Amino acid sequence: MPALETPRLKLEPITVEHATEAWIHLDDARMWTFFPKLRPKSFDELRALYARWENPHHAKSELRENWACRDRRSGHLVGTMQATTFPSRAISYIAYGIFVAYQRRGYAREAVAAVLHHLDQNLHSRRIFAEMDVKNEASFRLVESLGFKRVKKRHAVDTERGDSDEYVYELVV
Repeated sequence: MPALETPRLKLEPITVEHATEAWIHLDDARMWTFFPKLRPKSFDELRALYARWENPHHAKSELRENWACRDRRSGHLVGTMQATTFPSRAISYIAYGIFVAYQRRGYAREAVAAVLHHLDQNLHSRRIFAEMDVKNEASFRLVESLGFKRVKKRHAVDTERGDSDEYVYELVV
């Protein structure tokens, strides 16, 4: 999996070592407002997750890529990116999370744009999807600014939070 670069960011393939730096940010409940089920319960659980991501078992039908986003000037991690690609169908799904201390600075847009370029140029994805809680306005405004179109609304997706709805966005490359 390649590292990706933007003017301000280096997207590094996630390794176990990233867990130490990321944990302080991922232990913040505000990071999990829209997807609390995904919150790691401990540092050890995060390390185990990153170990799986570092050495994924790729099925021929699916490729998973995970990056830690590092600010090139300060050297700090600012968030993570993820892409799951189904090469035979030329489709990918993306997910992203910028740590609370670094939100509203354009990092998400920059990182997502880099991953979109990678998916198009290197993996030849022709349809890229993003799914998000309908209350996560910053996230859906971001994907809309990058050309994604809302294609579906799912109802009561996350029963842990009760009545949680989700938008599905699609970008046709």
